[in-house]
Amino acid sequence: MLTSDLLRVRVVKAEVKPQFVKTSAPRHLERAERMLTAFQEAVAAKHSRADLVAKIREIEGLSTDHKLIKGLAKVLLDKCEFAALTLPGEDAPDPAEIRHRLFRLAVTDGPVARRPGPTSLPTATSLTEKLAAELGCTPAQLAAAMYADLKEEQILISAKLPEDATGLLLRYNVALVQSVLLRASRLSLVLHGPTSRRLRQIFRYLKFYQLMYRITRQEKAILLVIDGPESLLRQSTRYGLQLATFFPALLLQTCRWEVEAEIMWGNKRKLRKSLKITSKAGLKSHYTDRGAYKPRAGEWFETRFTELASSWKLSEGEVLDLGEQDILVPDYTFRRGGRVAHLDILGFWRGGYLTERLARTPSNVILAVSRKLAGEINKLSKALQLQVVTYAEIIPAKEVLSRLEMVAEPKESPPTASLETVPVPGDDVEQKPLF
Repeated sequence: MLTSDLLRVRVVKAEVKPQFVKTSAPRHLERAERMLTAFQEAVAAKHSRADLVAKIREIEGLSTDHKLIKGLAKVLLDKCEFAALTLPGEDAPDPAEIRHRLFRLAVTDGPVARRPGPTSLPTATSLTEKLAAELGCTPAQLAAAMYADLKEEQILISAKLPEDATGLLLRYNVALVQSVLLRASRLSLVLHGPTSRRLRQIFRYLKFYQLMYRITRQEKAILLVIDGPESLLRQSTRYGLQLATFFPALLLQTCRWEVEAEIMWGNKRKLRKSLKITSKAGLKSHYTDRGAYKPRAGEWFETRFTELASSWKLSEGEVLDLGEQDILVPDYTFRRGGRVAHLDILGFWRGGYLTERLARTPSNVILAVSRKLAGEINKLSKALQLQVVTYAEIIPAKEVLSRLEMVAEPKESPPTASLETVPVPGDDVEQKPLF
């Protein structure tokens, strides 16, 4: 994502407008191609971070739009992996130890001369050769490893780069929106006629990134209201990154959609602005369209619940139509005979959210709430406390099983035709709108 100084946006009255680049413009394609080539060559040659930064500055000097060039470089740098060079061998000293030993040699064998001469005093080169022989490496390896712990001396070992210049420009446009969303207090998403597959897909991403959301139905559309990082009391940085990381998942939707976010703008983020993006903006996701993600806590729970070998059948959560234009998509659904219950895993939540959530949650839905986060569980009535299970890292499967017996409804609710749960097929399978 882009830092504040690299944001290319215009503020028109109460609206923040990202300055997207035209992905078909020759001048933008030429800049992107030059930058992409520089990174590809750096990966192949295992250049240091300092060498790569020098190349970026060289490209920047050839352009008049420095903010765009730096932005393209930042997008690529976020996909790079750097590592410090180490000497061969399991017991090889780290860079700090190498410097210590070399400087100690300079003290014990010194004084050190700048160059070889008639005094036969040691030089930096001879001391390096002596220490390299002790460590079983070459002087060149020793010199490279001596300051390898410094950030600029780290070596570029791999990078997940876009396939071409167009892909880089597309990713840059998405990064513009993501960077603005780091300041959001709320995001509203309207999906017009989403297919069942795509609706379930976006809920998986919401769950995976542990975002707080509310769902309502508006005639033939679905309205999702997602809390932004500025609405939280704490941990807003991490939550903001997860909201921004969620945005490319939204771009996988094939139906018409609109996003409107409330942005806290200005140096102290006291001004309220809006960000409006629609499916007509031409943004494209770089996420692989697999459509199936699960939070780690959910994966662990599945394993442990299965090991209990209970008579309850565990399946993926079903889309529940709660009436009055309200919808709920729990993580799991449990069935046994004519009884049914559900489990929904909450990640982040703010003060008052749990009470609000329970007020519109059916009595046969159990909420798994992270014990790490501040909550108001003790303020709930005993009846509502039965619907809440706390966990640190692993959801207690035995406790969930016990709660199932208490909250499960004796009869199955009739299936809702408009929210029919279907398998998640590939993109080549024809999908019918939900409404």
